[in-house]
Amino acid sequence: MPIRVPIERRSDQVFPSPLAGRVHIESFESQLLKGNPWADPHVRDLPVYLPPSGRTEGLPLLVLLTGFTGAGWIHFERPRFFQSTIVRRFDQLIQSGAIPEAVLVAPDCLTTLGGSQYLNSSATGPYEDYVTKEILPWVRDRYRTGPTGLLGTSSGGFGSLVLALRHPDLFAAAASNSGDAYFEYAYLPEFPTVVRALHRAGGPEALLHRVLAEPTSDFGPWNPDIQAVEMMAYASAYSPVPDRPGEFELPFDLDTGALRDEVWPRWLDWDPVRMVRRPEYTDALRRLRLLYVDGGTKDEYGLDLGARVFAAEARAHGARVEHAEFDGVHADKVPRYDLMFRRLASVLAPP
Repeated sequence: MPIRVPIERRSDQVFPSPLAGRVHIESFESQLLKGNPWADPHVRDLPVYLPPSGRTEGLPLLVLLTGFTGAGWIHFERPRFFQSTIVRRFDQLIQSGAIPEAVLVAPDCLTTLGGSQYLNSSATGPYEDYVTKEILPWVRDRYRTGPTGLLGTSSGGFGSLVLALRHPDLFAAAASNSGDAYFEYAYLPEFPTVVRALHRAGGPEALLHRVLAEPTSDFGPWNPDIQAVEMMAYASAYSPVPDRPGEFELPFDLDTGALRDEVWPRWLDWDPVRMVRRPEYTDALRRLRLLYVDGGTKDEYGLDLGARVFAAEARAHGARVEHAEFDGVHADKVPRYDLMFRRLASVLAPP
């Protein structure tokens, strides 16, 4: 029986159509990242999406923070077959009139170990300042944008929550998809696997010596060595050694695996659930026009529960929080951006 291909049903997931807006890729030279402890690049690509009209003055500025091992420019690459990208979904929402025009910028905060968590650290460098004191002022000055919001998934969702709490003068809204929160569920379950991987490798430095030098075809959270690198990246952000630039401490004992009472609490200090309990962040919570959090009910890291706990804690301290759950795993992030774009644009757009 002959088979006819219904080409009239073919979407641009096969052959992507041009964006209605424009993307500028800037080569951004950071003075703050220059001379960072790991000698990571201080000149990085900074993609900026400009809306179809070309007008930017007074429009909302959305800052897209990427998840672990990601850099902002990956969202601006040509999509793969049958897939979409975040910038294309953003562009389509604007084309369809579902959201008003806005500017989108996506910083590159990748480090040698895969991510900075968007924090300042003596181990990695001043990535919080890089976003808030270099990139944000540059974009605002160049494009004369209006109110600013943050959004991201996973580590990017964590960064969105934390930067919004720490800089309410800069950010008017934040949206987090499966952001790292309630660290007892997000991180603790991985610690035994990581301890075993470090033992097999002969210690953290031996594992890094091998992994950093050799590409792997088995990259993912199912690979214990990659889990170990991930946990060391978090340690570089949460528990650096201030008087030893570039170095950090793990939250567990390398011999026994026992939690270290002098280190694990330093991680918990950065847990968004605990941050909202502290008086210095209460005012920031109440000032945000929008605080959105969600998580997939099949999330492998329990971050749906992290979002649920965070929402309850934030509401208890007077915040207006929108919380949602969806039937999906941790990687089901791209469709969630449609919702986050809609909500952020609705509260940041001029009347």
